[in-house]
Parts: sequence; C-alpha cells; structure tokens
Amino acid sequence: MREIYLVGEDEVTKAIIRKIMAVYTPELTVKGELPARGSEIKNKIANFNRLAVHTPVVLLTDLDTEDCAPVAKSNLLEGIEQNEDFIVNVAVDEAEAWLLADQDCFSNFLGVDKERMPTSALQKQGGSVKRREMQLPLKASYYLTHNLALQSSKDEIKAQIGSQGRRCKGKEYNTALVPFIENEWDVEKARVNSDSLDRMIRRLIRLNEK
Repeated sequence: MREIYLVGEDEVTKAIIRKIMAVYTPELTVKGELPARGSEIKNKIANFNRLAVHTPVVLLTDLDTEDCAPVAKSNLLEGIEQNEDFIVNVAVDEAEAWLLADQDCFSNFLGVDKERMPTSALQKQGGSVKRREMQLPLKASYYLTHNLALQSSKDEIKAQIGSQGRRCKGKEYNTALVPFIENEWDVEKARVNSDSLDRMIRRLIRLNEK
C-alpha cells in the first residue's frame, strides 16, 4: 500500500478522486485530505509541491475560465519546478462535467431523459490538437443546477440539486452527488467522453506503478 495526500476544491471533487482511486488504483490509500478551496489552492501550491517530496499529492481543480488545461496548470505552478509525485489534474471545464460524461448513469440518477443530456465532441481548447470533452452551453455545475436538475422527474433531485436565480447550488448538492459518485458513477464510461478525465486516470495508474 502506498499513501497519498488528496487535494480537492470541495466534497464532490474529493469524492471523484477517491472513486477513481478505488476503481483503478486500490493499492493507493489516502493518508489525509489537505483543505483548499478555490483560490486557496494557488496560495498553497508551493506547500503541496514540497510535501510531495515525501508523500505523493494528488490535486484536482477546475479549468474554469482558463483557455486549456496546460495553461491552467502553468498558472497554478507559476514557475515552480513540479515534483514528479505532485500530480496536478485539471477538469475541463469543471469536475461536474466528468459526471455528465457518464450519460447513462447520470441521466438515470437525475431523472432526465438521455436525449436531453449534453454530449461530447472533439474541441480545441487553446492548442492545435482537438480533444474530446463534454459540450456545455454554460459552466457544468451551473448547467446542472439551473437547467438539468430543474427538468428532473424526481422532486427530490429538484429540491437537492436544483437552483434558480443567483444561488449557485441546491441546498443538498453534496449530499445528493457524493453517494452517486461513490455508488453509481461509471468512470470507465465517462473517460471515453472526457480526455481530461482519461489523463487523470492514466497519471494515477503511472503513480501506482512506480
């Protein structure tokens, strides 16, 4: 067993990391979670990098407004020489897009017809190479809460995840999504529709094989 530290922006992000590890690298165990929300990640990036000298650190953050994952990663590190066991992963465009990438399970969970769910496509994200990611008209989390969840045939999903107006997320957003990630999310299906997810999986497998 090899221990790692885990860094995620919120409970959903951390649950995603744990699920990927459970499926592909069960030999890796979480020594601890390093608290860091949003902007805190950038402020603590040098500390995470130093810690990785002794124990691997696996970080997952969102692309948000950056052009592409390499640019987002470069802006995070700001010239720091990345330790080989500091595994930085960027979800395009947000970690929620990786959940949407499992169209079958997530549509069943939401109670939304699969025909209404977003699909993936080859896209350019600042570079010359097209990569497959989910096609979304809005940020993944906002589209989930303000559009898809409100179309749900399940009143519970509307109440837990759905949101209107300026409120970003439903009142029980994490309470609803974390069990889905742990018990229903099919990572193998999702990785086919998201290159950024596939790359994180491959990074963790390489770490596990060292």
